[in-house]
Amino acid sequence: MYIIKKEINSINEYIEFICNYQNEAGTELRYRGQGDNRWKLDSTLNREKKRDISTLCSDEIDILKYKNIPDFKFELKEFQRRIGDSIPSKYNKFHLMFLGQHYRLKTPALDWSTDPLVSLFFALYDFKYERDVFPVVFILKPAKLNENSMIIKNGAPICEPLNIDKLSNSIFDEWFDDVNNTPFSSVPLAVKSNYDISYRISRQSGVFTLMDARQPLSHAWIQTNVDGEPFGITIKINPIKVDDILQDLESLNITKETIYGKDHKEWDNICEEIVKNTPKL
Repeated sequence: MYIIKKEINSINEYIEFICNYQNEAGTELRYRGQGDNRWKLDSTLNREKKRDISTLCSDEIDILKYKNIPDFKFELKEFQRRIGDSIPSKYNKFHLMFLGQHYRLKTPALDWSTDPLVSLFFALYDFKYERDVFPVVFILKPAKLNENSMIIKNGAPICEPLNIDKLSNSIFDEWFDDVNNTPFSSVPLAVKSNYDISYRISRQSGVFTLMDARQPLSHAWIQTNVDGEPFGITIKINPIKVDDILQDLESLNITKETIYGKDHKEWDNICEEIVKNTPKL
């Protein structure tokens, strides 16, 4: 279960809390809204994974590995084949993955936003009321996360979100050759792009964390405490206030229509078809 830092009852209370927390943190923050506090903080690629018991060794050394994971490299190849002419030549495989992610391909990338109101909308707009269920917004410190990652740049830990614009496809292939053996097994990696990849990503102020299938703390990794400071916090939205807050967001022109837009609707259909036909590993 997530440790709840604060319960929110109005959009004004939410904005005030975000401003105060930003001032206290003194660092860049990222936000993710989820409509159910029971959902794991994990990528779409890993949500149907099952423990591979065949990796239990005879000497009882337990090798953590998962199966029933969609072959997302197959997905990316199909996605590129279907929309290749629409992709700028400067894009690498990371950009392609992020683009596909926003059209519902299953990838190792987890969506975040630099806009707290966009994340609040995602927590609320599809919320279904159930007993003991409530929307949550996660607030992540990406620099803190990356300082404790396994990725080294110029001989030192990364102290900010990693820009993937200049990374090569060979790095992508190396990192994701095996989703059970990536550099993100201990903690995810916060990444970003300075390119305007798509309307959806731009409108949602989209950024990402890269996830490993073996994430041992996949449900609560954001609460991992290093030097007395967690990677992030979780705030609860009072479920009986959801409709009121959604009305306030609509008055700020934050709606499903403005968040998703009308660009490349056919890509949604293409990605749905690709996911349906993707084999599992």
